Amino acid sequence: MCPVLDPMTFDELSELYRVEMKSNAVTQARKDLFRAMAGLLTSLRQEYDRQMALDPESIMCEGAEQRRKSAERLVKDVMRLRTQKICGMALRGATGSKNTLDNLTDEEREYYAQVLEISKKHISEIDRLRGRRKTVETHIDEIPAPAPEPEPERPAAPAPATAEEAMAEDVPEMFDDEPIPDDFDGFPEEPFDEPAVVTGVPEPAPVPAPPEEVPVAEAVADVPEPNGQSSELEPVLIRVKEDLPEFAGPARDYKLSKEDIVTLPRVLAEVLINADKAAAVRPTP
Repeated sequence: MCPVLDPMTFDELSELYRVEMKSNAVTQARKDLFRAMAGLLTSLRQEYDRQMALDPESIMCEGAEQRRKSAERLVKDVMRLRTQKICGMALRGATGSKNTLDNLTDEEREYYAQVLEISKKHISEIDRLRGRRKTVETHIDEIPAPAPEPEPERPAAPAPATAEEAMAEDVPEMFDDEPIPDDFDGFPEEPFDEPAVVTGVPEPAPVPAPPEEVPVAEAVADVPEPNGQSSELEPVLIRVKEDLPEFAGPARDYKLSKEDIVTLPRVLAEVLINADKAAAVRPTP
């Protein structure tokens, strides 16, 4: 596998997801997309393991875990969206449409070719069961070469085995001595079998566009968990009690000082409050 030309960032992955959500066609992406996404997930996993080794209860460890999970969800969504669009392209190509493959990566081109071949075979299954013969393309002025006729073998007259065969030999063959008329120019050629034209069959329904999904917020870390636990990223207003070192959050890095009034995701706010480094602020009506 070739190395990644340029490491992918978390922001680049988030932007690719937003673009794929808005477009019905496969969008332009880097040619090493698959390797770049794999490299990003590997680096985020290594960062999380490093924070776990230093302090599993630290805020930076929590932030690294949130960012790793968000990246994994985004990679799965990007793969799902692009795969659905490629399958639609292959189905349209199997019915005769011309598709442009400029926006596909090498892995996606191979996937498209496989789906296209299977779709063509599946669509022609009815004709195969009906015994329809495949037509061969020929030029209109092309004269097919006649097949050489094998010379009939005339074995020596054997002795008849039964009485019926002996009687059949006594019957003279009809039309053997009948003269051929002068105006006879051969038997009429039989017309070629024209392929049956099926009428009333509706055109194949176009592949529906992917279902409209609610786009994620600008902060990618706010993408809800698969089990619906979005309350962990709900913003909470807190007051910082002491100066804190810079730490990573789900969408950005934070550097807080004493007496700062800030809004943090609930998962980070609860860590600070439980450590007695911040206090929740409940605004009065």
